[in-house]
Formats: sequence, structure tokens, C-alpha cells
Amino acid sequence: MPQTPYYPRGAQLSAAITTNATTTINVGSGAIFAGAVVGTAGTAWTAAIYNGVPGSGGVLLVTLSADTVGPIASPLLQCPQGLYVVTAGTTAGALNIAYYTS
Repeated sequence: MPQTPYYPRGAQLSAAITTNATTTINVGSGAIFAGAVVGTAGTAWTAAIYNGVPGSGGVLLVTLSADTVGPIASPLLQCPQGLYVVTAGTTAGALNIAYYTS
């Protein structure tokens, strides 16, 4: 089901991820995923972005390869169950998640 476009107010925030882990960006409602940038490539490194706790929440973006440097474009996506990122692979790189809170 397509999401209704949402235009946040306030400053865009960023969360840096440099390890293989499940990272909680924002708990509960109010997060709006705005995109991601791979600043340093990993080795066989992937990232999955979730609306809600991984395993019980919906996947916002399918597992992405984070082996190459550059932006990962996305429309603004509301995360009513929270914003979470799971990274895994041989060697972690550096990933920045852009988001807003309402």
C-alpha cells in the first residue's frame, strides 16, 4: 500500500553507522526516513532499513549493498513503529541515515 506523502518540519538529522549491528535510530512513531549515504564501502556489507523492530516490523527498503560509496535515494517514508537499521557483512563501512522526527 503506497504511503501518503509527508513533508516534515524542522532540521534533518543524521545517524552514523560503522559496525555490523541492529541500530535503533528512533523508537516509536515520529520518524521519517529520508535516505542514506555510504561514505566508506564495506566488504560484503549490507544494510536493511525497517519500520519497526526487525523481525516484527515492516521492511522499508530491501537489503541494500553497502559495498560502494554514494547516496541511496529514497522518498520520504514515515516510520510509525520506529526506524531501525540492520547491517551485516565481512567488514563494516560507514553509512549515514538521514531522517526527520515530527
